[in-house]
Amino acid sequence: MRRKPRSPHRQLDHMPEERYEYVLIVCEGEKTEPYYFKELRKKYRLSAINIQVTSADGSDPVSVVRTARSRQNDRKKTRQKPFDRIYCVFDRDEHSNFDAACQQLADLQNQGFRSACSWPCFEFWLLLHFRYTRGPFVRDGKRTAAQNCEHALRSEMNDYRKGKTDVFVKLLPRLEEAKKRAIRALQNAKETDERNSSTKVHQLVDYLQTLSR
Repeated sequence: MRRKPRSPHRQLDHMPEERYEYVLIVCEGEKTEPYYFKELRKKYRLSAINIQVTSADGSDPVSVVRTARSRQNDRKKTRQKPFDRIYCVFDRDEHSNFDAACQQLADLQNQGFRSACSWPCFEFWLLLHFRYTRGPFVRDGKRTAAQNCEHALRSEMNDYRKGKTDVFVKLLPRLEEAKKRAIRALQNAKETDERNSSTKVHQLVDYLQTLSR
């Protein structure tokens, strides 16, 4: 009699579990951001049981938050240990519900929810691996602010494209400098009340690094 193939959940149950916090990372993007954080997880030898990375059921900030809340509720319903922290990774871009998503996360902060958003997009975090900038990215003709940021990144990393793999590994030697630039940019954004351009992705990266120590 043929055995039934194991479901992904059964396979996950047999993976090693570590004694550190359970973290869920929900990404707006389907490839770029999930690839990045899965590569980070592999590099720092973090457990896929403890650190789970997934794409949102939708392509806007509120969908990211909704997916994160749903995944947390599912764990509680099945009597699994709830996630200690839930990070939502999304872009400002031209999303009309960006502010609503940020407010929802602020209201959920005491439940472990965090924002790892970027103005205008995730590629700004990657750009900081090459240089510091606070120049705003805006729509220019047919190109959106996010597309202009991607264009700036390709001027430094000419093989970059959406959904590219090995981005984390390739930029790893520049990571600590990027974190310093991101801290500087976010601080200036708060002081000037101008978030374009800045990011919070470094906060998530730094947190994951602490789990590997």
